[in-house]
Amino acid sequence: MMRTKIIIGALLVLLTMMFSSSVNGAVNVSLDAKKATMNSQMIETALQKAKSSKSASEKIVTLPKGVFLLAKTVVVPAGVTLRGANVNAMPILRIQQNEEIPVIKMGSDTKLENVVLDGQSTVGYVNQKHNGVEMVGASANQRVRNVQIVNSQVRNFGGNGIYMKYTDRVSISGTTTSQMVVSKIGYAGIIGYSANNTKIQRVTVRDIGVAGQKLAYNIALSEYFNSKLTSQMQAKMNPRSDGALIESSNILNNAVWEGIDTHHGKNIVVRNNVILNVRNAIAIVSITLKGDMGTVSPPQNIVIQNNRINKEADYVRLKLTKSERYKTVRGIVVAGAKLKKSRDAVYATGIQILNNQVENVQTLGVYSGGITILNSFGAVIFGNKVQLETSGRTNYNGIALIINNKRFLIRGNYIGKITMPTTGVIVFRGSQNNGEWNNAKWSRVTGYRSTLMKNYRDVKLLPNGSLNLKGAKLITQIADPNGVVVRNTNKYVFQK
Repeated sequence: MMRTKIIIGALLVLLTMMFSSSVNGAVNVSLDAKKATMNSQMIETALQKAKSSKSASEKIVTLPKGVFLLAKTVVVPAGVTLRGANVNAMPILRIQQNEEIPVIKMGSDTKLENVVLDGQSTVGYVNQKHNGVEMVGASANQRVRNVQIVNSQVRNFGGNGIYMKYTDRVSISGTTTSQMVVSKIGYAGIIGYSANNTKIQRVTVRDIGVAGQKLAYNIALSEYFNSKLTSQMQAKMNPRSDGALIESSNILNNAVWEGIDTHHGKNIVVRNNVILNVRNAIAIVSITLKGDMGTVSPPQNIVIQNNRINKEADYVRLKLTKSERYKTVRGIVVAGAKLKKSRDAVYATGIQILNNQVENVQTLGVYSGGITILNSFGAVIFGNKVQLETSGRTNYNGIALIINNKRFLIRGNYIGKITMPTTGVIVFRGSQNNGEWNNAKWSRVTGYRSTLMKNYRDVKLLPNGSLNLKGAKLITQIADPNGVVVRNTNKYVFQK
């Protein structure tokens, strides 16, 4: 017998629970079921008392250190905090033999702190119902709001670590990246659909995806897309995720798909993150239609700044090993929308790619590279460093403008050695890279009212991390597969 304390503000509740003598030993199923039911009832009672209290200090339920086997989902009601005593005394919550329900559901104005959620899955398959935390509003007009998840661990789930739908002002953060960790997840570490004003700060999201699957995300902000709805009804019922800060986090080990992703997101800042061993590091893209029909709904107002992709010093600092399994094939990708049947794009606008370092992107073909953009208008690519380290290699292209990029600014970027045949440092790899909104005029004229200046190639890093420009060259020619070679790109603005 063990006496366990649950603190609800100033109220101390003494409860008695039965535990088996060894957590790792042989378990009697009937005893486990009774224990799980008792734990669930005990926690539910404490949360409901906290909900009904009029005192703010009594709206906090504190669980002691220990393993809590549960019979059902813990529902944290509006206005209540569920927490462990501290980061060194974190309770572990597990659902008993049921991977069809989440461990925790959170209402508005709630907080989860210093708690471990363990899905107990080997993550050998994807099960979208098997989630750690769920926050789900009734509709886009009835959102779950003002939720905090702090200094907690979410691990071993076949679906999603943290799942959001119709939310507003959710904050997921750690005091340090080692204190807020989402790991060993089948589909997405943190995912939001129609999730507004989301903050993800100082979080480690690692070991994501199932081998053989096509999709997996460390962090993704998107929307549920229904092709049967008109665009007006889609925007009303399943609006884009609008407003997010993804900052100072570690995005690690995803051999399947994307590290930081948004489909059709708006007003999102991605900055100061470390990304290692991720197949597609950062993807800012549109909604892909079924049946290879193209894409719709481009991203808008996205800042990608001061991120580090596959930097050698970060591998050393985080004690992470490089592996062929975790080969990165795309660094930073931004893609507006274009239907296959249409000549014209719907552009990604307000795009800024600033001061990132991109290393070791072993792209699989000429239509990708360290930084890749397509179907964009007014994109700014400034101050980035691509493949300056000698410990890896980037294939084919440093910066690739694929198709339908208009009136862009590419300035002050530093690019090292790019390998593989038919390589380009900065290169046009598709048609319609002209300044006009309507492509019907100059399908083969490149670069009208676009600016490329003060970009350098053959740049190296000094041991102290500063740039070595000895032997570096200004980039003064950019090849265009239409047969036009753009010249004099230093301090140059293209005209008709």
